[in-house]
Amino acid sequence: MAMRTAGSSSDGTEDSDFSADLEHAEASENARRRSSTRLTRASLRLSRSSQGKPVAASVFSSGRRITRSQQGATNTTAKKYPLRRSRSSGSDTEANDLKQGADRDETPPRTPTGNAPSSESDIDVSSPVSQEEDERLAKELSLKEAAAHDLSHRPKRRRFHESYNFNMKCPTPGCNSLGHLTGRHERHFSISGCPLYHNLSADECKGKASTRDKQAEERTLSHRQDENRHSTRNQAPSDRQLRYKEKVTELRRKRNSGLNKEQKDKYMEHRQSHGASREPLLENITSDYDLELFRKAQARASEDLEKLRLAGQVSEGSNMIKTIVFGRYELDTWYHSPYPEEYARLGRLYMCEFCLKYMKSQTILRRHMAKCVWKHPPGDEIYRKGNISVFEVDGKKNKIYCQNLCLLAKLFLDHKTLYYDVEPFLFYVMTEADNTGCHLVGYFSKEKNSFLNYNVSCILTMPQYMRQGYGKMLIDFSYLLSKVEEKVGSPERPLSDLGLISYRSYWKEVLLRYLNNFQGKEISIKEISQETAVNPVDIVSTLQSLQMLKYWKGKHLVLKRQDLIDDWKAKETKRGNGKTIDPKALKWTPPKGT
Repeated sequence: MAMRTAGSSSDGTEDSDFSADLEHAEASENARRRSSTRLTRASLRLSRSSQGKPVAASVFSSGRRITRSQQGATNTTAKKYPLRRSRSSGSDTEANDLKQGADRDETPPRTPTGNAPSSESDIDVSSPVSQEEDERLAKELSLKEAAAHDLSHRPKRRRFHESYNFNMKCPTPGCNSLGHLTGRHERHFSISGCPLYHNLSADECKGKASTRDKQAEERTLSHRQDENRHSTRNQAPSDRQLRYKEKVTELRRKRNSGLNKEQKDKYMEHRQSHGASREPLLENITSDYDLELFRKAQARASEDLEKLRLAGQVSEGSNMIKTIVFGRYELDTWYHSPYPEEYARLGRLYMCEFCLKYMKSQTILRRHMAKCVWKHPPGDEIYRKGNISVFEVDGKKNKIYCQNLCLLAKLFLDHKTLYYDVEPFLFYVMTEADNTGCHLVGYFSKEKNSFLNYNVSCILTMPQYMRQGYGKMLIDFSYLLSKVEEKVGSPERPLSDLGLISYRSYWKEVLLRYLNNFQGKEISIKEISQETAVNPVDIVSTLQSLQMLKYWKGKHLVLKRQDLIDDWKAKETKRGNGKTIDPKALKWTPPKGT
């Protein structure tokens, strides 16, 4: 019975040529050669690379290796077959041997056990060889097959920096976002790193960067030389330092006293053509030495901003302010606010908590706080009880303050759309006073003339004062003003998520308090609305959410659920009367017209 021997090449594909030859040879072979196997292409390459050296071939047949004991078991002389030429290698001598062998016998190239090769291309399977060398060659063969599938030697595909978002663009008009002021980066996304904004090219920035590196190396070398000098407190300057001082003095003495007419015309033309989109021309304004110091400081600041951006602390180009420094707090923002681009690109703003002016750095804020005379919001103080005060601010009289307040509120509100058109609104700002001033707790705004009787247009509690009862105080104060105006009020829609939670909690508390004090048998939604100044629609929706409104025999009934009232009374007793609005502390009359 003929046995079909399966074989595979070194790259894992079946050798179709060898398989066809084997099928032709199996008809003429006897059963004595059933344990023989054919060579793989990897073993052929290995035999040709030996070039006459004694080789022990590890031949695999159905997963079994032929050992010396198996080779000695066969004493018969097997017929020799010439090896076919491999696709990957072969010398002229091997080609001649293959051609001569093909003329002598055209039988398929098979090497049975005990075969004696007739040339250096034939493998002597029956030659005496050690077990260790056989195992070594088998290991080399397996390593070569594994290396064929190993792609680690291939060059990796070039990737751009992971932090680069190529949807972002530099805000400078006409800039393609290539290059960087520091000369160390391939792209930029902000004015601080834009070469075009600074009237430079990307190549000039790279040249300046190399010059700065050389100067830094020279400075480091000179410092090392000065380390040998004994350091004392009143040490005299070295000769190198004296020479450098004389050089700087000479450079500063050479600067021009003023600009000539041609230079002035050039500067004016530059300003008229580019405006604020480019940095003014700085040449001849000061000495070359001082100008170079200024350029170095710009490059260093741009490099620091780039490091912060890569670290995620600054979001240049995305116009998203991540944090604000507000008084003694550093607050994480929630939403985007349309601050000017030059401030929004920094990622962090510094604000005066009294006048709400926003600044770029801690130094500017410190200088501002030393000069700022505001200690409370502008406008009239209409409510004070303890350390809690409420100021009424007219958007028409204090436009800048109200605009800054709206920009600040947008950082924590999603649905707010009012930023700059503040004149038709009144702002009621709640503060908490201490020995340093009145600190902003929250605010709400309302239209001066609302046709839908909205008593709140926008309401906000600052994050550092949330979950302390100030939100309900602001809502209660807005309804107190509606009671004084003898109107029924309701907040303007849509409400934010936190605003909806706060208002539903307030309406629930108002209704339970009213039902607890109510002693009659029949109750009217209209009477509740007139006494609490809450819109009837809001009252009905709250009763439905509490499952206190039922329809029975053609009538709507209000169920007085004593369990809810008892729970509310227990919470009121536990909470106390600390965060409540006292109507007697209000000193206010409704404004007349606009």
